[in-house]
Amino acid sequence: MKSFVSNTIKAVAVFGLLGGLSTNLLASDTYQGYRLYNQTCFLCHGEDGKGDGPLAAKLDTDVTDLTDGRRIKTQSDQMLFRLIPGTVKHGSGDVMPQWGLALAEPQIQAIVAYVRFLQQSPHKLPGDPELGEKVYGDHCVACHGRKGKGDGLLTDVMKIKPTDHTNSAVMNKFSNSRLIEVITQGTADKSLMPGWGGRLTKEEIESAASDIRLLSAF
Repeated sequence: MKSFVSNTIKAVAVFGLLGGLSTNLLASDTYQGYRLYNQTCFLCHGEDGKGDGPLAAKLDTDVTDLTDGRRIKTQSDQMLFRLIPGTVKHGSGDVMPQWGLALAEPQIQAIVAYVRFLQQSPHKLPGDPELGEKVYGDHCVACHGRKGKGDGLLTDVMKIKPTDHTNSAVMNKFSNSRLIEVITQGTADKSLMPGWGGRLTKEEIESAASDIRLLSAF
C-alpha cells in the first residue's frame, strides 16, 4: 500500500506539475510558496500544515506537522531544502515524494519560505492570497509598491509614506480583524490610507489582507 501511494504521488508530481508550474520563481517568495504548497504538499500535510491532508490517513506513517515549532524550527533552511527534493533520507521513508524530480530549485526555495511562514506566523490567512494578489496589484501598488515596500509611484508625487507591508515587526502587531478594518475603513491620520469598503467586496478585502500577510512573512 505504501509503495502504491508513493508511486501514485510521484506520477502526479512528474506529469501534472511539469506541465503547469512556472520555473521563474524568486527564492524565498512566500506567495509563490503558498501556491506551490497547495499544488503539491497539502495532499499529505494539509492546508494549514498540520499533517492532516486528504491522503494522510491512507499512509502507513504519520505525516509531519509543519507548524510544530519544536520539530521544524530545529531544521535549518538548507536541511529543509534537501529534504523536500529527496536528496537526504526523510523520516517517513519512501512515502515522501522526491519533489526534486518535478520542481526546480527556486520552486523548492519558495516552498521552504512558505513552510517557515506556517511555522512562524502568529496569524492565519483570512482569505485567498491568489485573489488578494490581484486585488493588491489593482488597487494598492500605487502607494505601497509592487513588492509592498511602501515605495509606490505616488510616494514621490504626494510625499506620503505608506506602510511597508514587508516589515513583519510592524505588520504582525495588527490582528487580522484590525488589518481588515484598516483596509475597509481607511485611516484618519496623515498616511492618507483610503477606505476600500465601498469599492471592494468583503472577500476581496480579506484576500488582500492574506496577500499582505505573505508579503510580511519575514
